[in-house]
Amino acid sequence: MKTKISYLIVLALLLASWAGNYAYNRYSQLPEAGFLRHYVEARTVPSFAFELLYVANSADKRKIVGVQVDELPTLRFNPVQIHQELRHQTIYKLMGYFDDKSSWPADEPLKIHTVKALYSDGSMKEEDVGEIVVIREAWPRAETEIPESPIQMSSTMGSSDHHGSATISIEKPVKFTGVSSIWLEKLEGLFEYEVQTTAEAGAPHPKQADFPIELRAGQTLTLNYRFMLSRQSTQSLDVYNLQLRENFEDSKGESYGYTVFANYMPYPSESQMRAYVREQRRLAG
Repeated sequence: MKTKISYLIVLALLLASWAGNYAYNRYSQLPEAGFLRHYVEARTVPSFAFELLYVANSADKRKIVGVQVDELPTLRFNPVQIHQELRHQTIYKLMGYFDDKSSWPADEPLKIHTVKALYSDGSMKEEDVGEIVVIREAWPRAETEIPESPIQMSSTMGSSDHHGSATISIEKPVKFTGVSSIWLEKLEGLFEYEVQTTAEAGAPHPKQADFPIELRAGQTLTLNYRFMLSRQSTQSLDVYNLQLRENFEDSKGESYGYTVFANYMPYPSESQMRAYVREQRRLAG
């Protein structure tokens, strides 16, 4: 009798453990794989365009193998790579680039909210990606439209903690009129930048500057930027690709620009991913 009771107790404990593990594993799974939310600005020039991050349960048998954007037929994607592996989820990275080197006219900016995801089982599904704004400039630019630039890139720096800087040298006198990006307003309070200039060539201590700024030949201008997304914020799993355009004007009124690429690619912790999964399950009902 005692042996039978002991057996039943062990069986009950095993069943309870199995049920607990089943419930834990079930609630640690995304209801559906999908792209993280992206805020991207890109330009249609033959080069790297942007990256997309796609998160799925690691146990999913159906894998993403590619992406298609009907509005951008010249956009190609490299083979899918693993961006990050977590306990129950895997984040995949898809790197896009414009492959067409032929010419095309300028057009209105294009806003993309969905892409077609291609899967290993041969299926295809339209997926939300957030918002990608593509500036469609004429290509190639006519030689007469490319004046000799009075600014030259000096150095750039980025880091894994989401801050960076870019320094340019001034070759001819110009006026620096400011920094522009379509996502600056969206990121108000979550992104900051400052501009520093040297008093003269080789000055050891740059000073913070407001604009517009009159710059002389031999000076340098440094743009420092930083994303300030708290790891506890729901926005910390969003993807941001900013093109910070530094705008200049010479004495003849000719405009020039230099673009600084400021990107935020999330690497969530296990606790952040658990919170993300809970939110996705809540939204799925």
